[in-house]
Amino acid sequence: MNKLILPVIVLISVLFIVAGMTGDNKEAMENSAIIEVTSAQELNELVEQGPVLIEIGADWCPACSAQKPIMAEISLEYEGKASVVYLNSDKASGLAASFNIYSIPDSFVIVENNEDGYVYMGTDGQVTTDRNYARYIGLTTKNKFTELLNNAIEYRK
Repeated sequence: MNKLILPVIVLISVLFIVAGMTGDNKEAMENSAIIEVTSAQELNELVEQGPVLIEIGADWCPACSAQKPIMAEISLEYEGKASVVYLNSDKASGLAASFNIYSIPDSFVIVENNEDGYVYMGTDGQVTTDRNYARYIGLTTKNKFTELLNNAIEYRK
């Protein structure tokens, strides 16, 4: 009997944590300026206006869910300076596949779109056309995203 108590307590604790995260994420998304895109045209229109921070994810992905509040907070802080976009890899699989994703969440910043394609803000603060040098895979901190966006905004000036 005593051997069952600890696993049951752990299970109940995990269920409360997961339930709480789902509610927070829904609230964070409702109170944010995150834009969900489903087409390249929508994305290109946003890039014309300024830098775009993109998270490619899915509803079933725990790390994507954990990152939503971070993205929501950034979307409010950078409103009017940059766009924060969520691309659901299940709903817009063709667009997600065009970025050659192999793991989610996959996040990056597009600074412009020219005749050669998208130009990304690299993780080192330099622009690149190679998205592999500009992507963050997995749960990423707010500081890394804000640094990327600040560099992208400065580049676009």
